[in-house]
Amino acid sequence: MAKKTFRKIETDVDAGTQDDRLYNKAFTGWRASLRNTLLPLVRHETPILASMQKSIRTSGLDQYFIWTANLGTHTFFMIFLPILIWFGNAELGRNVAFLTAAGVFWSGFVKDFLCLPRPLSPPVHRLTMSPSVALEYGFPSTHSTNSISVALFLISMACEKFAPESPARIISIVGCVFYAVSVVFGRVYCGMHSVTDCIGGTILAYVVYWFQWTFKDQFNELFISQSYWTFLGIPICLMLVSLHVCFMGVLIGIMPGTWLCNQNEYCLKSNAFNLFGSQVGLFDILLSLVKLVVGVACLFIWRIACKKVCYYILPPIYRVFNLPHRKFEIGAR
Repeated sequence: MAKKTFRKIETDVDAGTQDDRLYNKAFTGWRASLRNTLLPLVRHETPILASMQKSIRTSGLDQYFIWTANLGTHTFFMIFLPILIWFGNAELGRNVAFLTAAGVFWSGFVKDFLCLPRPLSPPVHRLTMSPSVALEYGFPSTHSTNSISVALFLISMACEKFAPESPARIISIVGCVFYAVSVVFGRVYCGMHSVTDCIGGTILAYVVYWFQWTFKDQFNELFISQSYWTFLGIPICLMLVSLHVCFMGVLIGIMPGTWLCNQNEYCLKSNAFNLFGSQVGLFDILLSLVKLVVGVACLFIWRIACKKVCYYILPPIYRVFNLPHRKFEIGAR
């Protein structure tokens, strides 16, 4: 029996830059029409972005936008969201978690649906700490979706909680706007996305924000009630994995975990702790620091361990049940 061979994949070819005939053959109907409408916009912007970089790039701005790009990544939210919950903002942390989950999921789905490339490099210079992002398609920008949806939600919370003349309200709004602008413009500055990508991410961000903000009270009621409807979200998330895998594991953990916590008096008391309360002493501050260090360490250990375990146990399961998979191929190809 002849040995089965696999075609070598060119790793230096960016996602979405294959011959247009390949995409036109694979796509049909309005999917092909939409891609063919947006593709010229992305290509037209490439030399403009390259010229912009030559005009405004400095070493200081390079470092700033490279580092602020981390504020829109999975790793940042993996650390930031649990901290909100640990220190007395469980409701806010839960809402932002579902907000970012929806943003990552739907932006990832649209990326794979349209297969639009990022700005070509060269002529654009890509500034990033993660070179593997070239394996992902460009439209829409997930960073834009996450940062703008979170900023809009936090601004809405500030407007709801604080009086119009309150300094806290003004500081919150300015901080959120500064955060969103830094991340979104940084994607263009770093050559990672076109303006078209960021506009698409912004539109998606508003849709995600509007849905989460409009139904936040009904949404929170699911977790504080005695109803078991929360657990229905687990099979729904498992079905959504067929569309895109991002963040589904997080949601599967948050939904039953939050519901169980609200049924436990000790867990509720722990989540009600406020580090900035008037009754907080030195011991409480030290305990909070230990909680922060140990908690973040556990997150990274769990992430690394789960990845190793999945690589070990999933391939045999896929082979036994003949589940669809691709061997030794890069996903974005």
